[in-house]
Amino acid sequence: MTLRTKLSLSVGCAVALSIIVTLVLTWQRISRFVLASEQVRFMTIAQTVENNLQSSYQEYLAAKVRVVLYTKEQLRSISMDARNDLLALESGLPPSPTRNTLREALLNNHAVEQSHMLDENITILLSTVGELRVQGFPELNVDAKAPDVKQQTLADILNNLSHDGEFALWPTTKDRNELVLLFFLPVNENTLAHTSFSPDSSRVLVAGLQLTSLFQEAENLLQNRLDVAKQNFAHLPFYKHGLLMLRDERGKVLIKRGDAPALKGQLDALYAAARSQDHAVGSVETDDGEYLCHIAWIQAYQWYFIMAAPLNVLRTPFSALVSQLVPIGLAIVVIASLFTIFMVIRTLRPLGKLRDCTSELAALDPSSSSSLDAMETMLFKRLDLHRHDELGDLARSFASMSRELIKNIRASMESMIEQKHLEGELTAAKDIQRGILPNLNAVQPEPGFSVAAFLEPARQVGGDLYDCFTLADERKAVVMGDVSGKGVPAALFMTMSVTLVRYALRSGLNPAQALTQVNALLEEHNPGSMFVTLFLALYSPDTGELLYANGGHCLPYVLDSQGNLRQLDHLSGPLVGAMPDVEYLLFKDVLAPGESCFLYTDGLTEAMNASKELYGEERLATCLAMHAAGAPLALQEAVFADICAFRKNEPPSDDITMLTICRHVMAHEKAA
Repeated sequence: MTLRTKLSLSVGCAVALSIIVTLVLTWQRISRFVLASEQVRFMTIAQTVENNLQSSYQEYLAAKVRVVLYTKEQLRSISMDARNDLLALESGLPPSPTRNTLREALLNNHAVEQSHMLDENITILLSTVGELRVQGFPELNVDAKAPDVKQQTLADILNNLSHDGEFALWPTTKDRNELVLLFFLPVNENTLAHTSFSPDSSRVLVAGLQLTSLFQEAENLLQNRLDVAKQNFAHLPFYKHGLLMLRDERGKVLIKRGDAPALKGQLDALYAAARSQDHAVGSVETDDGEYLCHIAWIQAYQWYFIMAAPLNVLRTPFSALVSQLVPIGLAIVVIASLFTIFMVIRTLRPLGKLRDCTSELAALDPSSSSSLDAMETMLFKRLDLHRHDELGDLARSFASMSRELIKNIRASMESMIEQKHLEGELTAAKDIQRGILPNLNAVQPEPGFSVAAFLEPARQVGGDLYDCFTLADERKAVVMGDVSGKGVPAALFMTMSVTLVRYALRSGLNPAQALTQVNALLEEHNPGSMFVTLFLALYSPDTGELLYANGGHCLPYVLDSQGNLRQLDHLSGPLVGAMPDVEYLLFKDVLAPGESCFLYTDGLTEAMNASKELYGEERLATCLAMHAAGAPLALQEAVFADICAFRKNEPPSDDITMLTICRHVMAHEKAA
């Protein structure tokens, strides 16, 4: 797949994805907005209907209160007049059947007179409690413990009866919604003196009438309000297939507009929530789809107001908008894709030239000067270097890079030639250095003496040195040293040090004197302030005597075949070549038959692994003890193998040099 196709597909997919994301986000936002708007609309309609019903309820209650207050006033008035007439009658006539007949006629006349004023039958009795139900109120449960609407018993009312009387509302035994208003009035002061109520002897004046028919005006007002609400429901702008309904708590439908049979039995949870919180809003899943429902509980009337509409109807404006946006989005995708392809083709034309130049540059023969010249000319002719956009900047950058590349190729060719010369010189220097240091591993063992050496430079040439040669008196001169630094300077300093040491020891100087002389000569001609650590020793094979001087070098180990170790821990003086006028001290030791002296440089103990952990003196001593029984060469090979296992793939950080001399057990020593 070409870059042109990839870019076209990428941009087209990006545009399509952005439009799809925009449509999805728009759909979500509009959907939430529509639902929120409809909920607000529902709440507004519900609040309007509820306010109207609450207002009608206030008028309904006010009408009832007016009826009750007027009726109370009339009952009080007729009862007071009746009591006054009764007191006058009883004071003028002695007790007799005639007085009783006149008293009943008097009470009846008052009741008939007041009934004409109220258009309602009024009953007035002068009776005991036990006679109340039998004589005038057979539908009332007015025994001594029966409660009225306020939960007061008749006994409580009569025991606390004041001179001005007391009212009570009593439900009938037939229907508790049918109420009778009673007014209890004591006839004389003796009645008020009773501290306990006797249903047989205590007589009070009782006036009462049934209120149901008197509330008809209020009921007519309520029905009128329902008719107005029904008309409002019919004119409310509402959704097709929606539902508007007003019903009481028993399920009786008072007003209904529309129908949603799928909601039957689905609204119980919302009814309960509305009853506890006054309002409940939620979506209900039905067989006909999802409905948005709003239910209000009108506490005053004990009614439910229900509104419901299908969500698919609510989303109709949104669906219409999406149906308009989809073709527009597809058109934008097509136009954007065509424009993208055109711009990609136009844009990639200079990139094609750049690709061709890159291919030719990759096939360039760097060893041909004429090819380099031709390539440089071709770059400035074929690239669009005069464009003033990013592609022009890219072409100019590529041309500049290519010019620098050609320049670097020429410089690299010259550097490679010089490098080859230098490598040849380093190889020669390495050979010279190898030639200066003797191959001790090829030396045949002698009676009482054998020697082996090992050298691994960190670079092609290094600064470590070792030597072992025989003096005129048959003693063996042993040399081990480590020059500061690495590479060619250290190799040159090492060569000079080896030469001076050989000269000093061959001239008959002991190791301490040789160190003193070498130090003076190196310090005098040392512009680079370099130095060398040196260990010089003279070994007598027949006696095992070892005269040595140590100028700042690593302490050698002496080990026997059983793995016992000790160190030659005397230092004769400081580093060689660093300070003038230094006198080095001479020390003496004796190698017992079978013992070996192991010399090494610090490149061995300072070998590091990947964790930058040093090999160290402790690991060296352990390895020497394990392989002490081996010959000098085998011992050194074991030590080097242990170092390689320790550092693994890490390169050497310094030259590693080892030299081992061994005193063999002579035949006469074995016999002894």
